[in-house]
Amino acid sequence: MDELTLPSGARMTAQRRAVLDAIESSNGPFTAMELFERARRTHSKLGLATTYRTLELLRRTGSLHALPDAAYVRCSPEHHHHLVCLSCGSVEDTELCANPSQQALTRRHGFRAESHELEIYGTCRNCL
Repeated sequence: MDELTLPSGARMTAQRRAVLDAIESSNGPFTAMELFERARRTHSKLGLATTYRTLELLRRTGSLHALPDAAYVRCSPEHHHHLVCLSCGSVEDTELCANPSQQALTRRHGFRAESHELEIYGTCRNCL
């Protein structure tokens, strides 16, 4: 996976570096509170608000994806979707996509799509 970077214009502070390091050491989904607690081990002055702001910056760049259950997963920049296991909570990327064509959206709904997101919930192969 690519190294996490902040958007241009965002300052890399010691607190943000601690958050990025905690994300890079994560395997699988994590919550903001889990991330905050992990990052505070290396930077005791880190604030929870800084953790949330850094997560939002990374989400806007596409480096992170927010899941509906208040968890985040690290993402690659390529187009993909997520398979979320309801048993163990694992998240797997998939390039499979059921996105309708722009022509179909325009014809049926008069709608111009800019992007889309999709999570598919079920049971992973390890839990079957």
